[in-house]
Amino acid sequence: MATIEQQYLPPPDYETTIAEADRPRIYDAVRKQLGDLLEGDQSYYPDGVQKDWQARADDLDRYIKSFMSSQGRVNDPANILGDVVRYLRAHAEHFRDRMKEVGPSDPIELPPELSPTTRDRNELYVDPNPFAPPMKNPPFRARNGQSRPPPIGP
Repeated sequence: MATIEQQYLPPPDYETTIAEADRPRIYDAVRKQLGDLLEGDQSYYPDGVQKDWQARADDLDRYIKSFMSSQGRVNDPANILGDVVRYLRAHAEHFRDRMKEVGPSDPIELPPELSPTTRDRNELYVDPNPFAPPMKNPPFRARNGQSRPPPIGP
């Protein structure tokens, strides 16, 4: 039987170099992804509802962390990824400040002046089942447990 030679494969080269010429391409990709995270397709849940500002800010934080983790895996002598992280952090801070100034866009609580009240200023109970309107008179229940009303007339 023939002898099979064994040779180990060289370790893969995980190091990627980012040159200054790559800066515009990286910035364009970051701008596109940033727009998608905050206002594009990724700013919506799968069911079509737009995420609130806090969820979008959390997505932006995860995006920034992904850049921070990639900084150790690439050779970046011009510190392009460091500049991207600084830019994104400043943008995230500005986004949070702007959203806090605006406040919630969909307040759930009704203002007191729009809430229906009674004469004694108590709030009215809202029927939880709008498909079954309340009855004027409760159904007749005889004392003997029968549910039929008494006969009308002589």
